[in-house]
Amino acid sequence: MKVCAKCGEEISGKDGDNLCPACDMQDALDAPRKARVKANRSRRARDQAMRDLGLVRVRGNCGGVYWE
Repeated sequence: MKVCAKCGEEISGKDGDNLCPACDMQDALDAPRKARVKANRSRRARDQAMRDLGLVRVRGNCGGVYWE
């Protein structure tokens, strides 16, 4: 028998299945949050790099954002 990689519960299934159904469902629910957190982190890093260069974030007339 195999065990779940997250909770350690015994599972039976096809080869390649490493998570129990409960942990697999939780992973599917966490995926959008993880992507959003990663995008926010990279955006903040880019914004900080621009500020370190002495640029200022400005909104254009049509709603776009640019640095000057």
